[in-house]
Amino acid sequence: MTLASLFQDIMVMSLLLLGGFLIRAICKPLQKLFLPSSVIAGVLGLVLGQQVLGLITIPESFSSFNGVLMRVIMTCVVFGISVTATQMKNHMDYTLANIFLYGTQMIIGVLIALVCASFAPGMPAGWGILGTFAYFGSHGSAGAAAAVLEELGSEGAVGIGMVLATGGLIWSMVIGMAVVNWGVRKGYATFVKNPEKQPPSFYGGLLPNDEREAIGFVRTTPISINPIAFQLAMLMGCYALGYGIFKILIMFIPVLAKVNAMLYGMIGALIVWPIMIKTKTSEYVDKKTLNNISGFCLDVLITTSIASMSLDVIAKYWLPLLIHVVVSCAFTTVFVVWFFRKVGNPEWFEKAMMVLGTCTGSSPNGLALVRAIDPDSLSCAPQAHGVYNALFWWNNLLTPILPALCIASVTSLLGVASLFVIGSVILMFVFFGRKKK
Repeated sequence: MTLASLFQDIMVMSLLLLGGFLIRAICKPLQKLFLPSSVIAGVLGLVLGQQVLGLITIPESFSSFNGVLMRVIMTCVVFGISVTATQMKNHMDYTLANIFLYGTQMIIGVLIALVCASFAPGMPAGWGILGTFAYFGSHGSAGAAAAVLEELGSEGAVGIGMVLATGGLIWSMVIGMAVVNWGVRKGYATFVKNPEKQPPSFYGGLLPNDEREAIGFVRTTPISINPIAFQLAMLMGCYALGYGIFKILIMFIPVLAKVNAMLYGMIGALIVWPIMIKTKTSEYVDKKTLNNISGFCLDVLITTSIASMSLDVIAKYWLPLLIHVVVSCAFTTVFVVWFFRKVGNPEWFEKAMMVLGTCTGSSPNGLALVRAIDPDSLSCAPQAHGVYNALFWWNNLLTPILPALCIASVTSLLGVASLFVIGSVILMFVFFGRKKK
């Protein structure tokens, strides 16, 4: 790939993103589903591309963007992690519910894949585990896990991951809003009685002046170095450190050569960030800028992955995919309402909706469901989600590992998933066993 061809690819991707944004702005139902413009852009590219209408040519290089961009995204994960003991205690119900669902979705997905093999042979190897990443992290995590499977020879896994993630997003908002309205009628919501009253800017478009925020803060003088370039340089420095460490280790432990490159940046960041805190240089890191770099990469990843996925695979295996979405997401929906109501902590319904949105769609979907019943942002649900992310951030380290384990040994994968389930259930009994019966 030359610099000129990369420029052409970015131009095509940018036009698709702009088209996705305009379609979303015009089509109100898409806003109510909280489908991001990147998903719409990917579908637009798929329809206009050579697989359907043939009006444009989707570059072959789009299929290779996934693995590279995920290295940047995953490197951003470990920066700025902090949590207090009080927060941990107050939101243990939220954290344990997520860990339980992480394990159960893995088990359900793998079992569905085994059952579907009887009437849909030829599905990409290990596809059942993709639901865990698709529902927990939406298209980005699904793409990362699918990229690992494809590197191991599971052709078509990326397309499967994108479909499962899209199905999860639709479920989270359609079924999620139905549950929200049911909970309001039952009197479970703490802060609102009408979840439909939201300002137009809540769904998309131009933000009012009083809602506009800076996308980052300048930590160094532009005379010395561009602030975004500096943040990106630190990010790439973390990746370079992890890359160097693995190159040395591989000389002594050859099996580490099979470790996915997505881990390099995370390992590097795990070393660099604590050192920066100790040396009081952490102020150089602007988390908002890093999040926006990560968000930009994610939008590009989603657009290019969907635009380049194989429609033949989707058309051939639509029934197993539908079964996966319905069974996994239905179990999640029933469990969160039952569990949080059983525990009976304050604002349990808001927490349940946050988990429902984030464990079937994405964090924005969870926030959207909570916003529907908490328009003034008084709920503790977003804070609970932040605590969970701080405690369970290391699950991102498993994104490149678990798909490979699924290919190597399904039994071993089910064993790991069972540990999550059993461990979380034990802790649930420890913390909440004597509470509301």
